[in-house]
Amino acid sequence: MSDNRLPCKRQAGFTLVEMTVVVTVLAIIGVTFLGIIVNYFVVIVRNNELTSMTVNSQNLLRSTVENIRFGDGVEQTNQVYDPNAPAGGWSTSDSNFVIIIAVPAETSSHAYIIDPSTGSPYMNELVYYKDGETLMERKLANPDATGDTMVTTCPPSLESSSCPSDTQLANYVNSMLFTLYDQDAAVTTNPALARSIGITLNMQRNAPGEPLNLTTTTRVTLRNRF
Repeated sequence: MSDNRLPCKRQAGFTLVEMTVVVTVLAIIGVTFLGIIVNYFVVIVRNNELTSMTVNSQNLLRSTVENIRFGDGVEQTNQVYDPNAPAGGWSTSDSNFVIIIAVPAETSSHAYIIDPSTGSPYMNELVYYKDGETLMERKLANPDATGDTMVTTCPPSLESSSCPSDTQLANYVNSMLFTLYDQDAAVTTNPALARSIGITLNMQRNAPGEPLNLTTTTRVTLRNRF
């Protein structure tokens, strides 16, 4: 009697050991690839944030230099009354992170508004101060300068139609130091003797990995002495 049964075929597939090896290798490759991708994105994010900080620092220093050159230098205390100033008024000080820049009052046609008693322009004031990590600018318009285009500003919490909010100049500001130099290029603490000003801007921003730090310096010569 003949045997009609078909021969058994060997079952194809992986053994448990083979599967374990394959899964382990794939896991290693996946972790390595994921690490490369994460590091790539960290580098991209840090570079973008550093670029943003660099642009902001350059814009801030440029506007500060323009204000100082246009103005009448730095004042020790504010001469224009500010009802929202700290107790005792504003005072130029690195430790309190404040600088007061005097700038001429102007009409809408950019003509100086002259004080008849002195023959010199009335002076408005720009007060730079630090609020947390943000550098702010407060404008103080001279009330005696009729036709002045500058309007006094207020803290953001007190903003109104008659008193706009202070201007936000830059974020992530760690410090902004001003060094005053007299006509002999010697350091002075007396703003009245200052003929040039060194500015050192330090910015810091949290980023993936370690915090980003950026230091930018410049020096400006005072042009106008009214």
